[in-house]
Amino acid sequence: RAPGLRRALAATAPGGVCTAVGYYLATGTRVPLMRMYATDATLRVGVSHARATLPDLLEFVHRTGFPAERVITLLADWDDAPTAYAARTTKLVLARDPLGNGPTP
Repeated sequence: RAPGLRRALAATAPGGVCTAVGYYLATGTRVPLMRMYATDATLRVGVSHARATLPDLLEFVHRTGFPAERVITLLADWDDAPTAYAARTTKLVLARDPLGNGPTP
């Protein structure tokens, strides 16, 4: 939401990059351009490509013991995905049984 974006930009270090990882901005959302100009902050908006940083993130979680499950706001069963997505929560995680290797020819 717009207030969260403004907080994230305010927390961006001088010369830093703030990346919006989802499209959640309403038409007319205000962005603090003067502050961004004064601190040389960059705002990136677009599809996030998490795969490139996933190994570093997993290593961080492993090394620090960071409780990654605490960022989940809704954990739902895979079969309940349509209802879970309708909840419009911040961090949805869908759980399902691991996929098998498929039928053997």
